[in-house]
Amino acid sequence: MFTVVVLRRRFESVVREMSNTLAKTGRSGVLNTALDFSCTVTDSSFQSLSAGQGLPVHTGAIHLIPQAVAEKFGDDMGPGDCFVNNSSYHGNTHCADFTLCSPVYHQGELVFYSIARAHFSDMGFPTPDTYAPLARDYYEEGLMLPCIRIQRAGRDVPEVIDICKANIRAPDIFYGDYLATLGAVRTGERRVLEICDEFGVDVVKQFLCEYQDYAEAMASEAIGGLPSGTVSKEFFHDSVLPEYPDGIPVRATLTVDPDARRIEIDLRDNVDNLPLGINMNEATVLACCATAIMNILGPDVPRCAGALRRVHVLMREGSAIGKPKFPAATCASTTNLAHILIEHIQSMFAELGEGLGTGYGTIGHPASAPVVSGSDSRFGERPFVNQIMLGYWGGPAASGHDGWLTYGSGTTQGMLWQSSVEVVEAQQPLLVEKLEIRADSFGPGEWIGGGGASCVLRARADTLRFTCNSGARRFPPPGTAGGEPGAPNLAWKRSADGSLTELPIFFDVVIAPGEKLVSEGCGGGGYGPPMRRDATRVLKDVRAELISVECARKTYGVAVMRGRDGYEIDIDATRNLRSPSKQQVG
Repeated sequence: MFTVVVLRRRFESVVREMSNTLAKTGRSGVLNTALDFSCTVTDSSFQSLSAGQGLPVHTGAIHLIPQAVAEKFGDDMGPGDCFVNNSSYHGNTHCADFTLCSPVYHQGELVFYSIARAHFSDMGFPTPDTYAPLARDYYEEGLMLPCIRIQRAGRDVPEVIDICKANIRAPDIFYGDYLATLGAVRTGERRVLEICDEFGVDVVKQFLCEYQDYAEAMASEAIGGLPSGTVSKEFFHDSVLPEYPDGIPVRATLTVDPDARRIEIDLRDNVDNLPLGINMNEATVLACCATAIMNILGPDVPRCAGALRRVHVLMREGSAIGKPKFPAATCASTTNLAHILIEHIQSMFAELGEGLGTGYGTIGHPASAPVVSGSDSRFGERPFVNQIMLGYWGGPAASGHDGWLTYGSGTTQGMLWQSSVEVVEAQQPLLVEKLEIRADSFGPGEWIGGGGASCVLRARADTLRFTCNSGARRFPPPGTAGGEPGAPNLAWKRSADGSLTELPIFFDVVIAPGEKLVSEGCGGGGYGPPMRRDATRVLKDVRAELISVECARKTYGVAVMRGRDGYEIDIDATRNLRSPSKQQVG
């Protein structure tokens, strides 16, 4: 058992070192600032060992990448080879997630795969974007690299690199990010070989089997402690399609069988592929389901392949939440519908048992977290494209816990680093005029959702282009177990004369010097009835100007008044507001 613990930590340290390599060498801000990447290793049977520092949507189904390599190349690969894959039809997440995978050989035997997945700021989209939610099909997405060899025996395949550089707006930044991602893969390769040399490959193989079995046993025990039952639920994503005037539905049926130690998630009753880029795919569906279930099972269950043996996901081909049917577009498959799906599943557990589940977090990106592009006059008109992460907040509430402010969304769960104002202004020719927590944006509840961001971005001396795949305007993140929704996502363009033009949920807008992009980000959904919230917590939020006096009274039943030391609770009025008769009338 001691050896198992040591080897588990050694492999976790491998993933951390891979991540450290990529973070310190990535060229674009989305990598070196937001840390929008994930690194891991799998064994030769494609079983993941550690989620490590990665994003849940990246690591939850990472096994599909080496599986695609093995299926396509078989014996036609060897030491030093590396394969690139950004195709949803070959096990990848979406086309902006540039994924490298290298087989690792020990004394001629294939023992591991070293994998790094990085969100590149530009993958040759028709517009300078990394999501393109309005793409109608596969052909309107970016440059596709459907599981092809990019290095042979440790040397670049120059034709592949040339094709990439010829189709990407900032080729030097692309190549720097490629080298950073490759460096992470090679770091993982070296370190796992060192482990094999130190402990012996037979001991390592035995560990791999025992550790996965241990993870399955821990997951089985956790499932055995859950309440039994089946829940079906529907929620909606904002629609821009005339065929879905009432919103795009997200449907799921959850079945928990604690006696059989089994969880089933049935997603087959969802709409067909949409003429939009927000269709999900096998990798993102599996990753979202894995993330939701692991959040319910708790932190003691290892985040590896063995823990998911007791989770069964049913999906169908040609579904917006399932396996896409070619040529459906999936370039925004890690956001939007994926943002809903994770917390949709988690929320259903609240209907099975008290204290389980969560509300919903941010859906889509707020306008404060757009892709920004243009030419930077500060550096000789240098072209740039970058996804910035600013005010990407709004976590869901859970029983006993308020929402995590910098959570972001279910697919990232706080793993994306929030950019500082200074870093954003240094990396792009823009100014951040405002960034603060949006008042009354928290989803009300006994436990409140994380707040959204109020943000204003202004162009300096250069005209900038902003694209964004937002959501949660008509359908803001809902609460659970009696909790209420957070505030909706809103965005405007403010002209030089001060007039405001509201922007749609998916926008592509030019901001000239003197103009501004104004964003009001959504808040996470609450958990439990707001009238049960501790009145002193409400008072604290009023004093901090996070919720208004009116909201405290109307939503939480807490009356506050001005005292000598600022706001104080009016105890008699609050007792009256929270009386059962008043709540029944309300």
